Amino acid sequence: MPMPNLHILEGGVGKHLQFTALFDKLVEKNNEKLCLMTSWPELFQHDPRVSSTHSLNLAPLHDTSHTLFKNYNNIIYKDPYKSNFLKGDTHLIEFWSKMYDVKEKELLPNFYINSKREKIIKPDILKLGKFILIQFTGGQGLIQNNYDEINAGRNYKEGQEVINLLKESLPEINIIVFSHPNEQEPLLNTTQTMFTDKLDFMILAKYCLSFICIDSSLQHICSNKSFNKKGVVLWGTSHSSMFGYEKNVNLISDYPYVVEIKPQKIVDCFLQQEIS
Repeated sequence: MPMPNLHILEGGVGKHLQFTALFDKLVEKNNEKLCLMTSWPELFQHDPRVSSTHSLNLAPLHDTSHTLFKNYNNIIYKDPYKSNFLKGDTHLIEFWSKMYDVKEKELLPNFYINSKREKIIKPDILKLGKFILIQFTGGQGLIQNNYDEINAGRNYKEGQEVINLLKESLPEINIIVFSHPNEQEPLLNTTQTMFTDKLDFMILAKYCLSFICIDSSLQHICSNKSFNKKGVVLWGTSHSSMFGYEKNVNLISDYPYVVEIKPQKIVDCFLQQEIS
């Protein structure tokens, strides 16, 4: 059997999940499972299309790493973030497909969740009843101090008002926050749960009614192809035509370089959509 290829993948969780849109076509094209070197190997540990994952922390030029790389036919690195994609004319998944010379019509993440973990936590998920997921901060790298005070164009600062309005309209719905522990103070009128890890939220997304979020991880988690979920996504410096999904309600900021959208508009759009 010929040696498989190794695909190197950089970036955040959302970008990694968007790459899964190509998995079926890549496996079909090369007639082999995927081998990945990635910043987030845990995202793919339960994907039957992935044979193995290696952490990207490995120093590729270190003498002892040569034995690892010799196990692969080609070392493949195709990153839209270092290409003409930066001109902003094409969706990330579409551009990535062209780089890999595959055709993917559905521009949606297509990842697998941990089915064993799902069986364990499903009773706790069902106890939540009807719930929605939200993410108002987290659209940049992890910052140790004053995370919620620093606005890099994605954080939404009026999340508490959105939650208050939601609870007035939907008092029976639980609202669960996806965020880093060092972000803003806990939002009031939300439901505290045992779920904090992104891998658990990848399972929660399968059972949620809908979601409201900025352009960050939760958007890509909830928009997974097999979940059939729709939500409201808030956009500031980034653009839905490059990173978003047409099935969602994509609200554009009233001002450049910040997410400045009236809370009532967000809630009205959320209530008008069809959710399942």
